[in-house]
Amino acid sequence: MNFSLLNECVQTLTDEDVLEAMKKIPGYLDITPSDFLQIYQIAFDHAVSRIKTAIKANQIMTRQVIVVGEDAPLVEVATQMAENDISGLPVVNKDRIVVGVISEKDFLKGMNDLKTPSFMRVLLQCLDNSHCIESSFKNLSAAEIMSSPPVTVETTASILDVASTMDRFNINRVPVVDENTKLAGIIARSDLVQAMC
Repeated sequence: MNFSLLNECVQTLTDEDVLEAMKKIPGYLDITPSDFLQIYQIAFDHAVSRIKTAIKANQIMTRQVIVVGEDAPLVEVATQMAENDISGLPVVNKDRIVVGVISEKDFLKGMNDLKTPSFMRVLLQCLDNSHCIESSFKNLSAAEIMSSPPVTVETTASILDVASTMDRFNINRVPVVDENTKLAGIIARSDLVQAMC
């Protein structure tokens, strides 16, 4: 995730904004609007930098995580995702260790002969009756289509590390694990944006 995108939640100050603010400060100010704006920008950059490292994953993660077991049938996985309006979830073993992640892309990859994660390509295969594989697909388990090994972050990771991980692996959510590598929560891109605003 590009942190410059996160900064979009903060309105950009204009010279007029600064001038109006300076007028409201009683007494004489020996500073120009340009100087004030420069100080503000430095202070803002410092605050953003501080927030990026001060806020940890366990402070912004969602603790109630919807998960499936590695042996769960894909019908159960799809039902969980549809009923909870989520596009992906962690797959855990009996010890609540994250062993994989399933997203809509994994379903599309599994239903497409070309392994291209495209909804329209899957739809086309079904519509032209050339090869719609959903009937055999529904007999598979979560472990058979999940992305593994999973990308995870630790509870003590800074949000800068979390954002960098999500950006590097081009993922929209990342499971958070504790010191025993057990699932502790999950962070979505929207959680990062909310933490910065």
